[in-house]
Amino acid sequence: MENANPLISTEKCAACTHLRKKCDANCQLAPYFPSNRTEDFQNVYQLFGVSNIINMLNSVDDEQKGKMAESLILEAKIRKENPVYGCLAIERKMKLAIEEAEKELEIVHKQNAFCKEMAKSQMQK
Repeated sequence: MENANPLISTEKCAACTHLRKKCDANCQLAPYFPSNRTEDFQNVYQLFGVSNIINMLNSVDDEQKGKMAESLILEAKIRKENPVYGCLAIERKMKLAIEEAEKELEIVHKQNAFCKEMAKSQMQK
């Protein structure tokens, strides 16, 4: 027979599955790492470890815990993709893209000013 209450899951969360332990109703990680987020939990676990994950989640207010978990997941994913520089690599890449866009915008402004001057001089003739 299926569970009558849809909010109570009979599935283990990704954390308890990974740690091979029973997942009870008081599991602190279940809301943030449901069974379909196994890879996310593994990445976070490899980077921070369970006790640090729980400590970081407990360090914020209840309404901020979801955002904290998503932040940990993002940091772990980025660190897995770029183990040396992590988020810093993305920051540098974005900074370079912004600088290139600003240079291109400056060129467009100069071209626009030139075209306005040309149009103004053509009207004066």
